[in-house]
Formats: sequence, C-alpha cells, structure tokens
Amino acid sequence: MYYLLFSIYLVIGCILITRCSFIKKTLLTTNLILILFLLKIFAGILIGWMSQKFYPQGNDYWGLNVAGFEEYQILISDPEHFFSNIFSSSYKNGYDGFFSSSASYWNDLKNNLIIKTLACCNFLSRGNYYINSIFFNFIGFFGHVALYRIFSNIYTNKKWPVIIGCFLLPSTLYFSSGIHKDLIVLTFLGTYCYALYFSVQNKLTLKYLFIICSSIIVLLIIRNFVALSIIPASIAFIICKKIRLTKLVVFISTYVIGLILLFLLHVIKPSFQPLKIITQKQQDFFELPYASTQIDTHQLQPDFISFFKNIPQALNHSMLRPYLWEHPTKFLIPLSIELFLYQFLFIIMLIWNQKSKGQIHAFILFGLFFTLTMLLFTGYIVPNIGSIVRYRSIYLPFLLTPVLCTINWKRVHK
Repeated sequence: MYYLLFSIYLVIGCILITRCSFIKKTLLTTNLILILFLLKIFAGILIGWMSQKFYPQGNDYWGLNVAGFEEYQILISDPEHFFSNIFSSSYKNGYDGFFSSSASYWNDLKNNLIIKTLACCNFLSRGNYYINSIFFNFIGFFGHVALYRIFSNIYTNKKWPVIIGCFLLPSTLYFSSGIHKDLIVLTFLGTYCYALYFSVQNKLTLKYLFIICSSIIVLLIIRNFVALSIIPASIAFIICKKIRLTKLVVFISTYVIGLILLFLLHVIKPSFQPLKIITQKQQDFFELPYASTQIDTHQLQPDFISFFKNIPQALNHSMLRPYLWEHPTKFLIPLSIELFLYQFLFIIMLIWNQKSKGQIHAFILFGLFFTLTMLLFTGYIVPNIGSIVRYRSIYLPFLLTPVLCTINWKRVHK
C-alpha cells in the first residue's frame, strides 16, 4: 500500500516540477530538472533511513513524524482544538522568551508548525515518513532553484559549477532533505534571496515584496538568528545598488556601523543585552547531554572583549572542523573529507582564478558576509561537531558556488 502511494505521489511530483514556470525559467532541460529533483527525493529517503537505522532509540526526524501523526488524530477528532492550541502558551511566562531555547512558546512553535504541517500531509500519506518526505522535499526543491536562478544570472556562462554549488553539495543536499528545520531554512532563505536580488536588479513589485515578507517571517519563527543576521547584509546589498561606492567598503562600513550602534545602545540602555542572548544560547547547548562529537569550547561572557577573544576559536570550529584526521564517530569521516575538498578548492581558486574586470558582485559579498556571520555565531554557541556540520551545510552554497565559478578550470586541466 505505502509503496504504491509513494510511487503515485513521486510521479505526480515529477510532473508538477517539470511544469512549474518558476523552475522552467532556469532554462535547464526537463531531464536534468527531473534528475536533480529525484536526487533531492533520494537524499530525503537516505537521511530518513540512516536516522532510523543508526538512531532507533530516537531522533528528530522520526520524532517529528510521530508527533505529526498524533496531531493528525487530533485534527480528525477535534479540529477546533487542533487549530486553536497552536496559539496558546502553557508556560508561566506566557509569550516571553522569543530567543529562549527551552520553556518558551516561541521555541516550541518552531517544531509545532512542522508537526501541524505533517498532520495535514497525513491525510494523503497515512503517517508514512517517506511519503511525507516527498511533500516536504517538493517544496524544499524550490529553495535550490531560487539560489540557482540568482547565481546563473551572475555567472551567465557557468552552468555546471552553478548546478553543483546550488544542488549537489553533499552535506547541503543531505541535511536539507530531512523533515526538519534545516529544509525549511534553506527553502525560505533561497526564496528570500531570490526576491531581494531580483527586486533590486529590476524593481520592487508586490510579488517580490510578498515573498520577502513571508520568507523573513518564516525564518524569524523557525531560526530567528538567521533572520536577524540577514538584515545588515541586505541593507549593504541594497546600498551597493543605489549608491556608486566601492562594494567592499559599503559592506564593511555597514557592519562596523551596526556594531557601533549595538555598543551605544548597550551603554545608553544597559537592559539591552544582545550578547547575553548569545551566551545563554551557548549555555543551553552546554546543558544538553554530552555528545560523542563534543569539542572543548570556551565559555563566553556577555561582553565585547570575550566575544572578540573567542573569534579565532569560533571560526576554527565552524569552518575547519572536523579535521581530516578527526573522526570520533565514523559518520564524520565523509564529512571531514568533504570539508577538506572544499578547502582544497579554495586554494585552487587562489592559484588558478579567472581575472575579473571591475568589482566583485554585490550579491557575492552579501552571501559572504551573511555566511561568515552565521558561521561565527555557530562557532560561538555550538560545542559539538555533529551539530556544527548540520548548521553549516545550509550556508555552503553561498561560499562554494562563487569558488567553483571563479576557478579557471581550463588552466587547472592544463
């Protein structure tokens, strides 16, 4: 029964994907679109199978699916309660703690929205994880396509490097294909960037404005630090398009001014303590059960000096770990090899690159500054490599696609 349903929904998904105008505008062939979509579906099956096989005692992917089926039972028995309970808070602090990692309505809302969506999907899937994975990855595929349309517009004659960077990076494809927050973040991050890029390139329309607003709201709910980190990069990107200044200077100035404003607000209003939110996030991770991939991480203090001193360690953890020789678990071996290859590609880019005329494109700087911000934040708060690898995977297309497109492959071949 489930095999038949899976096959039917997969065929329907393939038909809809190839007929969608948003995807057809990539100018990719129908066969190539189908291959990329099927790879996305396969990655969703793989991460579901791997998590069930190696973590049968409990994992987030299957845990959300089980909770979705429980909500489905509520939906068919008491639909009024199903739609109303998402707005109620069972905590004493009510709706406080927007940035809290526990005992918070907002923290629970991240998973609750996924669970409610799964409950609706269960009308068609009857609770089967792999069928639900088709539905989620059908939507998730649009995030990859959105990034492809941006980078293919920037690198007009770099079809395959852009395809690899946007669709085929192994850890990005793998971790963004599970029924989890990572899939949603990549999807709406891609659509946000698409609407921002083309609204600045062309003009701001109601369609672009709706996509920008809806995407930023979803990101704010699902992973609020992503939404906040994207704001200064977006401001700098818009300024670059409106004012004729050196793009790198614009981005650096925007971030410096932002840091100065944060410092002044902290001095003027001591109750305003954004650094304390980050240190609390780190403390919440420290209080989790000790992981097999745990790494020593300095405890942050809520002051600028402590954050400045810990920049090297944070970037080391988020950009260089796991080392090639570092594999406390066998699952880190392919991930460490993948990261080494990316580092090797970066070195190749420095040696054999295509000399560009003029300044670097503003969106490339947007992706670079936004990604470095998120990697720095991840390195600050996350004390285990397994989680770092998963969080980092979402932002790799912003770094690797420009690297792949900048390498002079003809010189490398010679």
